[in-house]
Amino acid sequence: MTETVYAACTSYPFVLTETVTVAELMYKGATQEDIRQQVLIEDLFQLRSQVSRERALQAILKRLQQVPEEYIQLIATGNYDTRRLTILFLVLREHRLLRELISEVLLDKIKRFNYVVTSADLRTFFAGKRDQSSILAAWSSSTYKKVASNTVLVMVKAGLLQPTSPRGNYEIRAVPVPSPLRQQLLADGLGHYLTLMLDI
Repeated sequence: MTETVYAACTSYPFVLTETVTVAELMYKGATQEDIRQQVLIEDLFQLRSQVSRERALQAILKRLQQVPEEYIQLIATGNYDTRRLTILFLVLREHRLLRELISEVLLDKIKRFNYVVTSADLRTFFAGKRDQSSILAAWSSSTYKKVASNTVLVMVKAGLLQPTSPRGNYEIRAVPVPSPLRQQLLADGLGHYLTLMLDI
């Protein structure tokens, strides 16, 4: 797997509904200008601020333009699980900290048949990463907290983690990747992402 640099993912980490909307338009043949018109002027995302619409659209288009059209079709036409996990794949591609959190915390716990992630586990992971990386150490505290929060939020929205009590604890939920997405990833030589999606 190519090792991407750490990126400060502080906004729009998952945006399932909006990504499905854009993928459906792309699948139907809409041009980028058509999509921009509908999102920014007709407020297709139902976001009040023009700046929010622009940022959300930029994040989604960047993700969708970096993958073959087969993945856009899976998001546009697939069932809920296919859509959700295809979007998780797109986020995993660009989010190194998320990949490392899954590899080093979730997969390690699953190997030991421990399916609870505690707030202490998360604090230890994020603090350790900050100590190891000059890039992460250079981020402000507020940026780092936002990135950490969004990284966990992606896993919750993707269905890999289920919040439990006490607050800040999560249950790991391993969900099989739907067959159409699994076959596409394997065909493209991207089977290692299946493990990161907890399909083990």
